Amino acid sequence: MSIENREYLPRLLILFAVILALAAAPAMAQEETEGDDVTEETGGQSRESMAVDATATQWSFQFALEGNFNYKTDTMENGAPRPEGNKGFIQFRLVAPIAKSEKIPFTMLPRLTFRMVENKDGDYGFGQSDLFILGIVDQWATGRWGIGPQINFPAKEGFGSDKWGFGLAGAVTQRAMEDKLFLALLLQQVWTENPAGETKAAPLGINPVIVYQLGNGFYIGNGDFVIKYDYNTGGWFWPLRVRVGKAWILPDKTWNAYFEYGTALEFKSWLGPVPEHTFRINVQFQIPVG
Repeated sequence: MSIENREYLPRLLILFAVILALAAAPAMAQEETEGDDVTEETGGQSRESMAVDATATQWSFQFALEGNFNYKTDTMENGAPRPEGNKGFIQFRLVAPIAKSEKIPFTMLPRLTFRMVENKDGDYGFGQSDLFILGIVDQWATGRWGIGPQINFPAKEGFGSDKWGFGLAGAVTQRAMEDKLFLALLLQQVWTENPAGETKAAPLGINPVIVYQLGNGFYIGNGDFVIKYDYNTGGWFWPLRVRVGKAWILPDKTWNAYFEYGTALEFKSWLGPVPEHTFRINVQFQIPVG
């Protein structure tokens, strides 16, 4: 199978280079000033900040329910009516950290996501699931960065792509204001086979994260804000999401729950379903390591 859109590979490499550039400056500065004061696993990060940080070294068991409502019915740029998408999904996500040791040069964070999808007809089936293994390449007093492989599992026919997807994902995080502000950028790119049997780049996922701690475990953020770019059509999808949550910090564990609302901000060039309203409720049980 030949990859038909290799011309997009340089763009992907540039995007991952951005991660390295964003990570390098603060990392070098912190190494000069902090030295051995940075703990190996947490980096001195507060438990409240760890609760909202997907790159923190901790076990995580997540259960979520998401629903999509009132799909757009406009005419797309190719002249076709915009299709209706899935109604929502039930999600289970497990993060099982493998801490850095004498035998393992860096911390690894395997993240396994399973979703039972409800399609437009109200039927349920396996779909939109993946395995992402983030390797924490470097860590400094107020952030970290990592990169690793991603595998998308084939969905049941009628509930998403029924082809395997393989690619890369990378993340960089930065904390500020005494851990009250958490910033992150996640990039995800996989290649998968289309119905014609050609291997094509799936839409690039760009996930900027902003979370602010309100106090007493309460926080507000921009939620699952995944911007998508389709190389093949040049189309963009920009969502707008708001998340409000609370973390209950216990001596050796954390309970974390949030509510999230989303809508479509920009989608005119996007050739695909677009929901008017999206709601998500989420509960997580987390066990910090180290």
